[in-house]
Amino acid sequence: MKRAISFAVLLIAASLKISAQEVVQNNVKPVENALNQVTKLQPVSFNYDKTWAEKLKLSTKPQYGFVGTDAKTAFPEIISVQAKNYASGKNAFKNATITKVDYESLVPLLVASIKEQQEQIEQLRAEVNSLKSRNTK
Repeated sequence: MKRAISFAVLLIAASLKISAQEVVQNNVKPVENALNQVTKLQPVSFNYDKTWAEKLKLSTKPQYGFVGTDAKTAFPEIISVQAKNYASGKNAFKNATITKVDYESLVPLLVASIKEQQEQIEQLRAEVNSLKSRNTK
């Protein structure tokens, strides 16, 4: 009996085997000038207005993000404006808009800016070491 169950489990597992195929990425190129763009971002903390938070079902807890106009200037491709419906009477609705940042897409840009900073730090270290060695002679 155990052998029949084991065989059945093996047969089911084999039939459910899904072949995965990697999705091809096109136009792959390094992110450049990220540090210049990231420095345009103004990190802020904020709360949504209580009335709007209730209408739009948003959290009233403190939020962290960026000033929308700064983020849109720096990285327009990761900013979207989301329309949310809210009740404005019996069977009546209105729209309000919220600027959203795609934080997942922001991560590679932040990594690129850190790498650019590290490159600058290494260049400055080399320059400092060069100046030190000149002064000790």
